[in-house]
Amino acid sequence: MIRKIFVVGNRFSGSKKTVRILKELSEFLRARNLAFEVVDTDLDGDATKATRRLDATFSDVIIIGGDGTINEAVNGLAYDIPVSIIPAGTGNDFTKNITLGKTQEEVFQTAVDGKVTRTDLGKCNERLFLNGVGIGFDGQIVEDMASKRVPLLKGHAAYYYHVLRILGSYKVKPFDFDVDGKPLKKDLILLTIGNGTTFGGGFKLMPEAKIDDGLLEVCEIGDLSPWKRFLNIHRLSNGSHGDLKMVEFHRAKNVRIEASELLYAHIDGERLGQPPFNIEIQPEFLQLRVQ
Repeated sequence: MIRKIFVVGNRFSGSKKTVRILKELSEFLRARNLAFEVVDTDLDGDATKATRRLDATFSDVIIIGGDGTINEAVNGLAYDIPVSIIPAGTGNDFTKNITLGKTQEEVFQTAVDGKVTRTDLGKCNERLFLNGVGIGFDGQIVEDMASKRVPLLKGHAAYYYHVLRILGSYKVKPFDFDVDGKPLKKDLILLTIGNGTTFGGGFKLMPEAKIDDGLLEVCEIGDLSPWKRFLNIHRLSNGSHGDLKMVEFHRAKNVRIEASELLYAHIDGERLGQPPFNIEIQPEFLQLRVQ
């Protein structure tokens, strides 16, 4: 099959970064006499619409953008096809689980000629995710970022502003859920179900998660006094929060969260809304090029 590459890019992911990457990638592909088509995505949902257009004339997909763009593009894939990722967002959390290369040239080379491996994905109700679903505190942050925008703050700055704004005042919420059929009722700050390790641009909530083990990693964080939250926030960055007695981890294939008007959620860093959610692993679902 003659190679023809479908390139999805989000001009607004990572500010002007994607514009530069699109230009450099186009030059890289032309220099190698590779046929390609670029679909430039401007609005939410465009990446999903773009990949729904795929047909059998394309041999590969390259996605340029952050976690949200990658999520959208994967949710629109019309058939099983090797996917390459060129990170260009603010967090790029999913790509922390894979090796793409240290330089832009190496990342381009991986996108074109990297080895193809199989990675798990998660599925929340009918939507696929690469990295994870966060419910409670981190879901509230994403909800606030969408509904309470702060002028001049974007990306990491906006995220950390909202973390610090509600970290001390956020109250535990009742969760009614089950893990692989085991019913649980707990008061928690957050419940995160992950395929990958890292959330929020650097919080290593799931330090032991693996994207190819056929399992979801589940992190529960119970009540912490406000001052202990500030004292221990660094543990979320280095992944040592499992040492705290109010933190529990599980591995599971399926997690169900019952309906609650008190809880908000995100999926791969994008606003998801409120439960009920049925979350399950999709083993070896996606072909992915890595170094």
